[in-house]
Parts: sequence; C-alpha cells; structure tokens
Amino acid sequence: MRSALLVLVGVHALLGCGGAPSRREPAVAARAALVTEAAPERQRLETSAVEARDDAPWADLERVALRSPEEKERAALRSPGSQRAREGATEPAKARAPAPKADRPEKGRPARSTEADCKALGPELQKASRMIEVLRESDLSTPPDVLERIADRLDLWARAAAVRAADPELARDARAVRESFARTGAAVRKLRASLNAKVRNLKKAGAARAGLERELDKDAKVVRSIVGRCKSNPYEPIKGKSHIPPHVVRRVVQENFGAMRACYEKGLRQNPKLEGRIPVHLAVDGQGKVTYAGDADRPPADAPLLIALPSPGAAAPSSPAPPLRDEKVVGCVLEVFRGLRFPSAADRKSVATVVYPVVFGVDDNRSSATSAR
Repeated sequence: MRSALLVLVGVHALLGCGGAPSRREPAVAARAALVTEAAPERQRLETSAVEARDDAPWADLERVALRSPEEKERAALRSPGSQRAREGATEPAKARAPAPKADRPEKGRPARSTEADCKALGPELQKASRMIEVLRESDLSTPPDVLERIADRLDLWARAAAVRAADPELARDARAVRESFARTGAAVRKLRASLNAKVRNLKKAGAARAGLERELDKDAKVVRSIVGRCKSNPYEPIKGKSHIPPHVVRRVVQENFGAMRACYEKGLRQNPKLEGRIPVHLAVDGQGKVTYAGDADRPPADAPLLIALPSPGAAAPSSPAPPLRDEKVVGCVLEVFRGLRFPSAADRKSVATVVYPVVFGVDDNRSSATSAR
C-alpha cells in the first residue's frame, strides 16, 4: 500500500513539473500577439511591464549568481542612487555643481581684473589730478616760461606707454587720460603764445584761458569716471607742502660744499675750461631727508609730481652762469645733495621742494640765490 502511494506522488510531481510549461505557453503567445498589434506607446508600456516582472526577487538572485565580477561592477555604476555611482561620477558632472558662496564675487564688488586695472591706473590718475590742480592755480600773470615747462611735461606724459586695462570702461578712460595730456598741453601752449606776444592781446589771452578751462573740465570728468568705476579713489592726494627758509638751505649746502667742489675738480682735470651752474631741484620730506635730487633744467620722466609740475607761482632762481655740461660732475653733485639732512618740518608729514643753483668757476658758488617752494 505504501509503495503504491509513493508511486502516485512521484507521478503527480512529474505531471506537475511537465505541465507548467504547457500552461505558460498560451499566455506568452497571447501577450506577444497583443504587443505586435498594439501602438508604439502601448508596446513600450507592455515591454516595461514584462521587464518589471522579470526583475522579481527570485530573478535577481538567479542573475547575480550567474554574473562575473566585472558585470557586478558595471551594474553598481549603472544604478543611479548607489554610492558607487556617486563616487564614479565624471569630472564634468562635478564641475556643474554650484560654486561655494565664499568663492563667488559679491554683488557690486569689482572683479580681480578690475581691481588690478584700478591699481595700474593710480599713477595716471595722480598725474591728471596734479595737472588739473596746477593749471587751476595759474592765471594770466603766470610767466610764459613756466607754462612752457608744464606743456613739455604734459607732452612727455602723452608719449609714454598707455596703461592697458582689461575692463572695457577703464580701458576707455585710460585712453582718455592719455589723450587729455596732449590736448591740455596744446591748450597751455596756445595760452603761452598769447602771453608771450610783443604786444599783449588780452582778449586773445582770455579766449585761450577759457579754452584751457574747458579742457580741464573734460579732464576732471575722466578722473571722476575712474573714481566711480573703481569704487574708491586710487589717487593719493599730494602731501601738505612745507617751507624751508632760504637761509637754512644755504647753510646746509655751504656745510657740504667741500664734497661738491671735489666733484667739480675731477671734471677740471678733463676740461680745464669747465664752468657753469647746476640748478639742483630737491624734494625734502617731513623728517628732513632728501627724497629726490635732480637737474631742474632737465627733470627726468620719473620726477615727483611736485617737481614735474611745480606751482606756477614759483620761479627758479636765475644766474648769469651758463649750464654746466658735464654729466659726471652733475651726477656727482646730485649724489652729495641726496645725502643732505635738513631740519624736520613742524608736522613731520609735509613735503618741501627747493631749487638751489650750485655755480662753479664763475663766482665759485658765492651766489645766494635760492628758491624754496
């Protein structure tokens, strides 16, 4: 009896296992027929449904068991929410992430390139501001030779290399500053010509002065444009001007005249007929230290603004002696002047400018002509 039951159970199991495929075949055939007859959208939905059923848990176990290690790696990277997918993200995808707030430029703050442009334009703005300041102080009583020196300096600045700015607006203003030197220099020369005429024509001089004022108004507009664009004023105002009494300058120079005379004697060995004057232009800081010493007749391109464009009311002292034409002697004398010390200014912050003509061979520097500016 027991053997018969076991035989029946085994037959039933065999029939059950073999019958399953026969039951699924009609369903699969029917589903394939529906997919063939359906529209493309219906076909997509039906295919997704079949794939979803294939992703059943038992199917996952079967596929994982059959995968190689390389296939498992690729599957982990394809899964969008997995940690491996986030770690394996490409660089361009990471680069698209928004920058931290600290790295973004603040609203209204100039970019680094603009800040660099403003710094580069600082010296140009100082020159333009000093030009406006000096020429506003001048009037129809300003000596023509002073106006000529100012015009020469403006021409020198106009020929210098222009500052190149990355910011378009600052680049335009940089060109305008450079052009303003040339235009204003031409207006100064026109005024000088009207004042230097044998018969002064006050009407013509007044018209030339009005033309200069119009140029200065244009120059001031350019300066304001740069200041507004840079959000700050890169122009450092000229320090306060102090005054050194002429007798103090004369005393300090006479105390050191022996070293200057030695410079001249070296030149005499090469040229026994050497003589002439050296109009020494000095800038003295509030501590009494000489920060600049140069030839007033031939100021260099990098001369301080107080010397490059002196006040129109200050005239250099005159001397009947001709200029001394020996560069080595002039350089030696200027080096002595750079080592001089003058009394400190009262506020220790202001700057004094002085012109002292050193004369050799004619009156052996016994002239007392000195101009303190």
